[in-house]
Amino acid sequence: MLNHRLIDPPREPKKFVEAAIQFLEKHAKDKKVFCALSGGIDSATAYLLLKQAKIDTIPVFIDHGLMRIIRNVEEREYIKKLFPDVIILDIRNSFLPKIFGEGDAEGKRKLFKAAYSETINKVIKEENCELLADGTILPDIEESFGVKISDLKENMSLKEENELMQKNFQGFVKSQHNVEIEYDVEATIQPVASLTKHEVRNVLEYLGQPQELIYRKAFPGPALSARIVGPVTRENLKFEKKVHDLVESTVEDYYKEKFGKAMIINDNGEQEPFQVFAAIGKDILNTKVTGLLDGKRTYELPLCEKGDWNYEVLVNKASHITGYARVFYELGSKSGGKYDVVIRSINSKDARTATVTNLPIEVLNDLKQKLLGITETKNVYFDVTPKPPATIEYV
Repeated sequence: MLNHRLIDPPREPKKFVEAAIQFLEKHAKDKKVFCALSGGIDSATAYLLLKQAKIDTIPVFIDHGLMRIIRNVEEREYIKKLFPDVIILDIRNSFLPKIFGEGDAEGKRKLFKAAYSETINKVIKEENCELLADGTILPDIEESFGVKISDLKENMSLKEENELMQKNFQGFVKSQHNVEIEYDVEATIQPVASLTKHEVRNVLEYLGQPQELIYRKAFPGPALSARIVGPVTRENLKFEKKVHDLVESTVEDYYKEKFGKAMIINDNGEQEPFQVFAAIGKDILNTKVTGLLDGKRTYELPLCEKGDWNYEVLVNKASHITGYARVFYELGSKSGGKYDVVIRSINSKDARTATVTNLPIEVLNDLKQKLLGITETKNVYFDVTPKPPATIEYV
């Protein structure tokens, strides 16, 4: 199997779209393409480009049960509204039992890889698809391969890619659910492989997409399992969906009220907030979470800070932390709860580095009160650690 990637296109949206259409026509004209739609902006952009190029495409959304809720709306309903022609594949009953109890970070990612490839290959065979298109973007490739995208060729075999990864294993950060997988097709085709998240948003804006899609927050491949520290269970998944929606929607409402939109480009050129979410765990201060040291993932305990809120002091301390994965600021706690909740809000240009969003303490206190009002919540923290030395996610 080959992988076709658009390696070095123009960055200006109009010229990029023209180059992407030429790329797709070159590799996919007169062929049937399976397109994996995740609900995020990367895969949505890949699908819209296929439509622009008039390629025969089957868009498919895989509902594995770990997708988020957005303002009380399930992800599957959200994507059906955006793309009415999408096919929804429900694998919850077969997939969730496999991941329940899995606590290892890479173990979770491998389970997702297996579920995606198995489900996608089934549809590919049934629909006689010749190619597979996905929304793999620049950080996905560079974190998996440990190289710059300029080190890749437009057309590469899996064998060539594996050899490249072995040579550059020291640059590996994490595996991706949509990278290094063999499908029952002639080739994969990745039209947005050279773009950062911000550039993807620019393309969506050029294509006239709604603001709710353009400013949609990035979401990890392993979905909410990346935000549940430790083993995934039916119970903690239900809790995670509830608090995740609460945190994301509250911060989004603050930005809409203050700036008129859910995301801004700040003075440093970052998307703010690039991601905002809730992570959960039991006794999280005594549980190892991911860090990032010299470009490699580490697993260490978090450090907890209490006392007066001072954004600059806390972030500076977290930026130079040693011996711990990251720093949490304790917002509040109550007796009788079961789960700790960590609020994570970061700004970034491309997810390879990230700064901590300077949310007003009033917003953080509002979140604290709302979260502590949920029976299962025990402690509420705010993660004040940039990337590096922390990763954005927790597994």
